Order: sequence, then structure tokens, then C-alpha cells
Amino acid sequence: MVKFNPEDYSGLGLAVNLALSIAVPLFAGILLGQYLGEKFGNPPLFILSGVLLGLFAGFRQAIRLLLKK
Repeated sequence: MVKFNPEDYSGLGLAVNLALSIAVPLFAGILLGQYLGEKFGNPPLFILSGVLLGLFAGFRQAIRLLLKK
């Protein structure tokens, strides 16, 4: 039977943090883009802007997280 140490799961926590640091701002950017698109009448432009802003914020946070480790 194989026994795992707690150190074996340290990479899993980092992977989850990286995934969430990219996914949450991206999702928030999409929702904000949809809202602004419905409010101002140009959904594709605002959704695209929200996606780009969310990706920028997510990757910036992921890089900061990786450099901190």
C-alpha cells in the first residue's frame, strides 16, 4: 500500500490557486461585460473587453503568485 505524505499535496494547492486566480477574474469580466453590453447596447464589444481585462488581471495575479513561491 502506498502512503502519501502531506508534502506530496503541496503542488495540488498551488495548482488550484493558479486555476482560481485566472478563472475568477475571467468569469467576473464576462459577467461585467454582459451587464455593460445590455446597459449600453453593444454586447460583443463589452464582453470582449471584459474577457481581455479578466485575462490580464488573472494572469497578473498568477504571475505574482508564482513569483512569491
